[in-house]
Amino acid sequence: MSPAAPGYAARVSAISLTSIQDAARRLERLVRRTPLLDGGELSREVGCEVRLKMESMQRTGSFKFRGASNAVALLPEATTGVATHSSGNHALALATAARSRGFSCTVVMPVDAAASKRRAVLEAGAGIVDCEPTLQSREATLARAVAASGAAVVPPFDHADVIRGQGTIGLEILEQWPEVDAVVVPVGGGGLIGGIAAAVKGLKPGMAVIGAEPASVDDAARSKSSGVRQPATNARTLADGLRASLGELTFPLVREHVDHILTVEEADIARWMRFAFERLKLVIEPSAAVGVAAAASGSFRVLARQAGWRRVVLVICGGNVDLDRLPWL
Repeated sequence: MSPAAPGYAARVSAISLTSIQDAARRLERLVRRTPLLDGGELSREVGCEVRLKMESMQRTGSFKFRGASNAVALLPEATTGVATHSSGNHALALATAARSRGFSCTVVMPVDAAASKRRAVLEAGAGIVDCEPTLQSREATLARAVAASGAAVVPPFDHADVIRGQGTIGLEILEQWPEVDAVVVPVGGGGLIGGIAAAVKGLKPGMAVIGAEPASVDDAARSKSSGVRQPATNARTLADGLRASLGELTFPLVREHVDHILTVEEADIARWMRFAFERLKLVIEPSAAVGVAAAASGSFRVLARQAGWRRVVLVICGGNVDLDRLPWL
């Protein structure tokens, strides 16, 4: 998708600062205002004053609860059920949000999803339909499930109400630390970084937004570099929650509002995940460790030195870890 594509400008403007502020008011009693913690030893490793936005402490253990709750809150009372595809965090968030309104929930999950995440989704009251671990299989299986049930689809990231819900994190960051210079955000489908970028650029245009992505699934970095949305590689990565490609709504937000996207290797994801466990005493999932690894990289240090960033927030997007799959075992 190029800026000349039909509807491109509308997709950017649909996720406005005002719409994100509206979502924040809607979510005030539904979601947690997560803490912004001192980064401790991580500040020395990054070379800046670092604080951690702890979405791992959000209800259901990830930022996904914000977007799912915002979307579900706006569904009409006559809704019979909701459905989505997800490898875990969005599935749990949607199942939990749907149950709070008395809606049934169906989740299409790849067969290689972590067993712990599958159990959590079932315990939240959702039904699971298996699919192959590709975006094409996810979408086709979801289409069949929805055709049979008539459920309302709440996608994991490429949905305006979902993106607006995730954007409320950006509002909180600036309320908690107005002096922040840059924020580092893991990138999968782009709902998290797109929403945060729209929020912070609306309030503080000079603030930098940096994406972080596994090198093996670098479609967002390639999309940003080329100016054209690139397909996902479907490669394996420890950060399975980041395997999705940017969507039609999220790509314009990334293209217009995100300053840089850094990629990290699998060994560094494991290393910085372990650092968080051992040195920071924080349980973070591999997708969150991608952001930590990016901030601790030489590439980030160069950018920070050139731009004069001194105060940096890392978005710790989730803490749902399969303890049987710890990468250093």
